[in-house]
Amino acid sequence: MISRRHFLGSTAAALAVPLSGARVAEAQGDLRNLMMRTDGLGLAQMVKAGEVSPLELAETAIDAALALDGNLNALTTPMYEQALARAAVMRPQGPFAGVPFAVKDNLDVAGQYTTHGSRVYQDNYQHYSAPLALALEAAGFNLIGKTNMPEVGAIPTTEGQLLGPCRNPWNPDHSTGGSSGGSAAVVAAGIVPVAHASDGGGSIRIPAASCGVFGLKPSRRRMVWGSSDQTTYAVDNCISRSVRDSAMLFALGQDRSPTAPFAPLPFVSGPSSNRLTIGFDLRNYYGNLPDPDVQRAIEQMAQLCADLGHTVIETTNPVDDEFELRFNQIFGFRMVGLADAATAKAGRPPSETGLLDTFVMQWAEAARQFTPEDVAAANAYMQKLGSDYQAWLSGMDVFLSPVLMGTAPRLGTLYDPGKSFEEMFGRITNYASFTAVQNAIGLPGMSVPAGLGSDGLPIGSHFVAPAGHEDILFALAYELEQAKPWWDSWAPMSLARL
Repeated sequence: MISRRHFLGSTAAALAVPLSGARVAEAQGDLRNLMMRTDGLGLAQMVKAGEVSPLELAETAIDAALALDGNLNALTTPMYEQALARAAVMRPQGPFAGVPFAVKDNLDVAGQYTTHGSRVYQDNYQHYSAPLALALEAAGFNLIGKTNMPEVGAIPTTEGQLLGPCRNPWNPDHSTGGSSGGSAAVVAAGIVPVAHASDGGGSIRIPAASCGVFGLKPSRRRMVWGSSDQTTYAVDNCISRSVRDSAMLFALGQDRSPTAPFAPLPFVSGPSSNRLTIGFDLRNYYGNLPDPDVQRAIEQMAQLCADLGHTVIETTNPVDDEFELRFNQIFGFRMVGLADAATAKAGRPPSETGLLDTFVMQWAEAARQFTPEDVAAANAYMQKLGSDYQAWLSGMDVFLSPVLMGTAPRLGTLYDPGKSFEEMFGRITNYASFTAVQNAIGLPGMSVPAGLGSDGLPIGSHFVAPAGHEDILFALAYELEQAKPWWDSWAPMSLARL
């Protein structure tokens, strides 16, 4: 592999301008500083202006990955040689021209495996790229690797038997959240400014909150086919350090086909002068309050919104704990399908082959009690909930809540093969009890950094808008980014510390 030192030394020799070791280190530091203070769109503008090359950016990102990822375990499928080869011949085209990028290991990329974090799919080689992957390539991104995820994205922490635990750059003993934890970690560490992510129950917003970066989940059927067809719970977008990188990737990835349910939104480039009515509730659907640090951070975010001229009203989330049962019936039925696929693959059940993580296998076993009628009733419940929730939401422009009940837990808290399914399911559903509702009814939601807890770990604030109104969320996010910047808040395990 070409190293940063080798690249700079070779360039200097070609120009007959010898660089000392100190000069090489200085140049490396300059490029690291550039990556730290510039988002993806800014880097692409510099590439187009000839101020930095795609190869320099790729080398810097790869050097950061080599220095940091041995501890993080975020980039589980490195593509460094391919990225360097592409960078050497890339033309400066597209809004993200030459920008290093990573995708979650559930997005099909031609010539790579898509494992979904599962032994069932570890030999799932792809000959074709998903439409979203093609759109990202056309945007100019330079893919340096695929990121860690738990088995089939089933849990809100990035831990599993195939890919291993992903460690939080803020504290390596703690979770990154999930299921897009690898993507959140590479962004929080400064390896790349933006990374693909997907969200089927909070999997963009939870890792963004856990790692102190930005993440927006689009409306159902808003985006082109990515990790899924976008018609059910799971949708695709990204996790980024800046709001505008997410806004641009969102704009590029929208479904523009005649059957798309929404007219495409233009790129949202900044805040709006419109003042919003923002509903506010701290309790989850069990009626429980989050940890005191989270309460304090979300109350401060509500006050910041009020100080910016928005009307903030206290309200009561209409979702109750029946949601958990219905969500379990729908997703548990899907786990049964996965267990059956594992059995078909090996000719023996996963309890004998170890093809499935213990929790996923136990979930499938527990869900076999559910009948097709149960699943139909659960889907009917979700449909009615969607109507009721959107009617409730019509009394405001945006709804604010926590993303999670606390800061990122220690690794092993939400993934412990030695515990019973009932105990682990209870831990998971209580901890991540704010975000899945939006997936069930198809609404957009975002996690905006809200500072750090007393344990030094990030907290995220959760904003929800009506279906099709991601523009409201992006405009508000820009405003919050300006009022309470998070750009210079770097994790201990990041590019800033190299």
